[in-house]
Amino acid sequence: MALFIKIFSWFGRITAMLLFLLWGAFFVEHLTEWFKDAGHLPPWSVFLIQFFHLLMLVGYIAVFKWKILGSALIILGAFIFFASLGAKAMLAFFAISIIPAVIFLFVFYFEKKFLFTHSVVNVEQMKE
Repeated sequence: MALFIKIFSWFGRITAMLLFLLWGAFFVEHLTEWFKDAGHLPPWSVFLIQFFHLLMLVGYIAVFKWKILGSALIILGAFIFFASLGAKAMLAFFAISIIPAVIFLFVFYFEKKFLFTHSVVNVEQMKE
């Protein structure tokens, strides 16, 4: 079981980093494009939408230290960001973007379950 958790955790890390690089490149590209001409900035609503894009990116990094918080940031940021793009884009991009969050939530669940079962077994062995 411990090997399964470790492999799954590494798969989550790799997908989080790859998606961080992918969506981060889009984020930087959009920001650099908008700030080339400071006189023609996009409306405030675009910056609000970009905030949720940034929130998703922060989640990809936070998930390395805090599985639940990082997963929540990824899911929340991706949902609001991609929902603002329209229905067709939202489903596919959202599903792909939350893969690391789902993986880390499973890892968190199985880590707790594994630790609990091992602690119960150890207590029972100590009683004997």
